[in-house]
Order: sequence, then C-alpha cells, then structure tokens
Amino acid sequence: MLYRTRRTLILMLSLLALPLLVGSKCAFFFSSGGGSSDKDKNDSQNEVIVVASGYFGDPRTEGVSYASGSLSGVTGKDGLFQYEAGKSIRFFIGDINLGTVRAGQSLVTPQDLVAVGGSGSTAAINISRLLLSLDSQPGDSAITIPKSARLSAVRSNAAVSSDIAFLDFSDDTSFANNASQLVAVLTQDYTFTAVLVDAGTASASRLKTPSKD
Repeated sequence: MLYRTRRTLILMLSLLALPLLVGSKCAFFFSSGGGSSDKDKNDSQNEVIVVASGYFGDPRTEGVSYASGSLSGVTGKDGLFQYEAGKSIRFFIGDINLGTVRAGQSLVTPQDLVAVGGSGSTAAINISRLLLSLDSQPGDSAITIPKSARLSAVRSNAAVSSDIAFLDFSDDTSFANNASQLVAVLTQDYTFTAVLVDAGTASASRLKTPSKD
C-alpha cells in the first residue's frame, strides 16, 4: 500500500511540473508497471517518452499520415506533426509509402525522405510532384490532401492496387505511368480535374516555400 502511495505521489508531482516547461516542445508521458507483486521491476517499467513537433513538406503539406515510435497521426495545418525524439518517422498516404527519416527533425522535406541525392534528385522531385498533384486546394502556398484521397490510396482498391505496388519515385518513366493513374483515381471527388504536375512545376513550387519561423 505504501509502495502504491509513493508511486502515485511521484506521478502527480511530475505531471504538475509540466506547465513549468514554458517554451519547450517536449511532453513527458509516464506509464506504470504491474501491480504490487512487481515491486522488483517497478523502476525498469517506468517509461518516459519525449515528444517534439515538426513540419512536413516543401511546400508545407497537410493531410499526410505519419508514424514515429508510439505516435501516429496526420499532418495538420502548415504540415505540423509530432514525433518521438530520437525515433524515425515514416510518412505515407494510405498505402503509398513516401519515405522515412532516421531521426525526427523540425522540418522534413521530400529530399529528406530519399536515401541518396539532394533537393534536385529524381526521387525527391517525384515525391513533390505527387503531393502537388493531390492538392485539393491549389493556388495557395500550401498543399492540402483530403481524407478521401488517403482512404482511396489502399491496395484493396482495385483501381490503384497495381499502381501503388509498382510506384517508383526514382524512375521517371515508371513513376509517371503509375502516378498518373493514382492522381486520376484519388482526386475523383475534387471540384476540378487534377493531373500529374511536371518536374519543372514541382521544382518551382519548392523555391517559393517560405522558411520556417
């Protein structure tokens, strides 16, 4: 009983200290171990998860799914996402894998998702082309990918199953063939006819992206 009381007191004091972390982007979550019969393991079963925030896209992109450690979600306004400090982050749209960064960082762009090459690499540009093509609100400085596109971009959807399977961002010809079909299907409920943008348009859009504050 004394053990439980001490653990509860420690947890309460820790949580009360969180508001004092003004200006920090980190949050701390505590998970307790088993019951009183697990006293010998109590220290090793306490877990601290440090959560930080970052921004995805160039331009910033809302509506891309992500997963980092025990965290997962969809990028919000200005591409905002959260990640576990020190953990990798995977970005995806339905079953379309965009890529993974080995460790979380405050700004992730398509060039960070490719293993080799800088901002001008074929894969990075093609990732940007797909994101821009799925933008449901073109004309502003951001990209917005709706839930309907994420729900349709799955292998169980016969209309795009093979295109997802053979999508290769590093091969221009393969990418153009499969991405064109993906864009046509995933944007069917848009109020306009979307098409796969070209590499020049993708490169130019990235030059216009405002820097992070």
